[in-house]
Amino acid sequence: MAKNRALPVDAYIRDRPELAGPHSNANDLRLWRSLEEAGECTKVRRILQAENSAPANPGSFDRRAMLNFMTASLALGGLAGCAVNRQPFGAPLLSQPFRSPQHTPGVPLFFATSLELDGLGRGVLVKSHDGRPVKIEGNPQHPASLGATDVFSQAEVLSLYDPDRSKHPIAGGERRSWTDARQLIAQLRQQFLAKKGRGLRILLQPCASPTRDRLIRLVRQAFPEARWHAYSPLPDDQGRAATRAVFARPLDQVFALDRADVILTLGGDLLGSGPGHVRYAADYADRRRAADRSPPVLYTVETTPSLTGARADRRLAAAPREIEHFARQILIHLEMGAPATPDQLSVARRAAEDLARAGPHALVAAGREQPVTVQAIAHALNSRLGAIGTTVRYIEPLFAGSGEMETLTELASAIAAGDVEALLILGGNPVYDAPTDIEFAKMLGSVPLSIHVGTYRDETGLACRWHLPARHPLESWGDLRAFDGTVGLRQPATVPLIEATTPEELLGELAGEAADARELVQATWRAEWGADFDARWITSLEQGLIEGSGEVTVPVQPGDWSPPPATRSPPAEGQTVVFAPDPSVWDGRFANNAWLQELPKPLSKQVWGNAAFMAPADASALGLRGGDIAVFRHNGRSIEAPVWPLPGHAQNAVTVTLGYGRTAAGKIGNSRGFDAYRLRTSQEPWIIENVDVLSTGRRERLVTTQHHHSMEGRDIVRVVAPGAASASSSVSPPPSFYPDFVYDGNAWGMTIDLDVCLGCNACVIACQAENNVPVVGPEEVARGREMHWLRIDRYYSGHPNSPQTYFQPVPCMHCEKAPCELVCPVNATVHSSEGLNEMTYSRCVGTRTCSNNCPYKVRRFNWFDYSRLPFAATDDVFNPEVTVRWRGIMEKCTYCVQRISATRIAARIENRPIRDGELMTACQQACPTRAIVFGDINDPASLVRKQKQDPRNYALLGELNTQPRTTYLARISDGPSAQGAADAHDDAG
Repeated sequence: MAKNRALPVDAYIRDRPELAGPHSNANDLRLWRSLEEAGECTKVRRILQAENSAPANPGSFDRRAMLNFMTASLALGGLAGCAVNRQPFGAPLLSQPFRSPQHTPGVPLFFATSLELDGLGRGVLVKSHDGRPVKIEGNPQHPASLGATDVFSQAEVLSLYDPDRSKHPIAGGERRSWTDARQLIAQLRQQFLAKKGRGLRILLQPCASPTRDRLIRLVRQAFPEARWHAYSPLPDDQGRAATRAVFARPLDQVFALDRADVILTLGGDLLGSGPGHVRYAADYADRRRAADRSPPVLYTVETTPSLTGARADRRLAAAPREIEHFARQILIHLEMGAPATPDQLSVARRAAEDLARAGPHALVAAGREQPVTVQAIAHALNSRLGAIGTTVRYIEPLFAGSGEMETLTELASAIAAGDVEALLILGGNPVYDAPTDIEFAKMLGSVPLSIHVGTYRDETGLACRWHLPARHPLESWGDLRAFDGTVGLRQPATVPLIEATTPEELLGELAGEAADARELVQATWRAEWGADFDARWITSLEQGLIEGSGEVTVPVQPGDWSPPPATRSPPAEGQTVVFAPDPSVWDGRFANNAWLQELPKPLSKQVWGNAAFMAPADASALGLRGGDIAVFRHNGRSIEAPVWPLPGHAQNAVTVTLGYGRTAAGKIGNSRGFDAYRLRTSQEPWIIENVDVLSTGRRERLVTTQHHHSMEGRDIVRVVAPGAASASSSVSPPPSFYPDFVYDGNAWGMTIDLDVCLGCNACVIACQAENNVPVVGPEEVARGREMHWLRIDRYYSGHPNSPQTYFQPVPCMHCEKAPCELVCPVNATVHSSEGLNEMTYSRCVGTRTCSNNCPYKVRRFNWFDYSRLPFAATDDVFNPEVTVRWRGIMEKCTYCVQRISATRIAARIENRPIRDGELMTACQQACPTRAIVFGDINDPASLVRKQKQDPRNYALLGELNTQPRTTYLARISDGPSAQGAADAHDDAG
């Protein structure tokens, strides 16, 4: 195939032997956060200097008016100190089902339940105050979470209270009663019972639910001639086809990363997204920490930079065609039985050598977007290495319980042929996310009766003749299988906030089992457990899972499979477009969630929109800069999208993320970004070649946080070689006017291990949910006024074509000698008896001198009453244990002081000290890799004390002698993550 083009990157980086970005540290790393910083662009400095002088909301306050207003607020400081939040607090749901004689009002309850993503369950614990869920944590007993969460689990509590949720049945655009809706379903049942279901079609999203599977089988018996269809906007059809090709049957796979010495990922994002990613991230981190074994070696070959690639020991950026060639080369090298010599530069040969050396403790994983051949090669490699049964095992398909399902394409053909009298759509939004060549919205209009059941009256709900509201998962019953087959029960953490139904209840009505969802779930497991039902039901509800329900390993034999001969197709003309789920809104289902919209994406740091990512060299060759709008054309279809040159992206390829461009998501999600689904077809759901890219000559402002809160080139991220003596700086701190203080009781501190941090953002959104951090909207974020108490800085080192990526979470440092405390004129920021740097909100008058004096830039000023903005969360989602701050004061991380107080009270009641590990901050509890450790540094046996004695421990900007209570463990690396462009050329052939 054709070689990669040698394209210049002079538009971004100066021509010199080494890339000397503005950030440097004691390890002689040259760190930079953007392409502009890599070239030391002066325009960025002008933007940073103008950040705090930007005008406020246009038409509201100019700079002079704002200063006058602040002067008046100082004069009224005494009154401001007595002010309270005038916003009414949401009325708690004092419902009897969530009260008992033993329960004390105001004391939170926790409910173990399961949340769904791509049809699979993740075990969580829901914290509920008097029937009002306010926080979600991972379930430590559930194999898919092990007590951690991802950003989507954390954000579900905000979706529960979304005012844009569907509230009433709608028919023909008019509100109808639930009596009318139930009569409609009863008539539908009677009409098609006589026809045995002929003319009835049911469309579902794949869902691994035993109860739903049971009900589907019952409906199939009642309507044997009805046709069933399944559609997911993120399909894994190619994965099932790959196992069918290699093992002669469709199977699902489960990995054991804690047993792997060498890991090779071919596309995808094993640690950052997809089935089981929270568990896989935890297992990978545990393996790196293992003292009795050397850390695993991670190879990543990918087109789009990912969290897995950022963590890789050796990463290769490759276009989709090159990934297939790379996989073939690995297979050839293994079959030849001749390991590469150390002087050979090919990444494929080096990877093959390491994999062969690891043998059964090797692991090869392919992303679901990869072609069937690539995924089949991954299975074959695991078989040849002997890894099956050690690092990978196979189980029965998790979605097989509902029987064979036809495709969405077959449904469209049936509609076109006039064979569909009634269509029941149970969840999903195919009008928005169906492949564009199907033209599903147009097809749907010709169906005599169409019924949509969904949480929102979205694009599909508007197009159907009937729409029925569905309950949110936090207010409904059900069950879900996890990535390994373990069944988790779903129970409501609140009474239903609106009158609605569930897909299970509707299927039950069709099957003649008119019952609520709880009775339907109980019927499933009563038949399974028999006489043991009552005892096992209560136990399973308390644990959140059914013990022993995981899928049994299926023995497999690969047979004589070998990859088909490589086709010598002509070189691709134009660009190859790769589709990917968005790290914030996924496939579009979370588009109306303001927390996720404002969450900076891990690598681009973009918020409130999406962009087309491409290699900096390709953007330079096409004459495109960040924010330039380009048109992408293929076979008569086109989209317009702003371009984002992303360091580390493969050349000759473009990545577009799904989930934006919504028109019926709600007031938060409508008209955000561009709709990439319009370029996607049923034949090419993941990768499209030969796409023409042309500039439109227009530009769009992309909102990003990558330049915010810069620490101006000081010692940031530190990297040490394995077994290095120390990561601490040799610079002696200057003398201090602060007196030293000895803490007799608890002295709280934190460590963050950069060696296992993935930059997944779970900690950021957990902090937001726990501490009532407001959403400010895209205009305010563009001014640098986002309110997140915890941020994750992303740095690069090396050349933009193949940089090494570093993540660093930055909360308040809780400095022992805090510069902020010295300059506060009203003593609002003070030191506690346990070493916390606290904020007394009632004293703060908003001078912002503390923020100006903070070298870490971790303090936030709430410029406006953000509760009045259209992006604001409803009062119901607020954590009642945390003060809701009013306008004009500073906010910052408090080490979750409310959790410290609650744990202290519990320990005093039991007359004992606080146990190590008993107290967890919100960010610590959410972290999948346990990179964050919090505890009492006065306790010699505490984990945080031990980590602070680790040679890798260092203080951020420790030379300032602020003595921060938050310190870092340096990342461990023995060299660069990739050989560079030359290796890509060697392996691509």
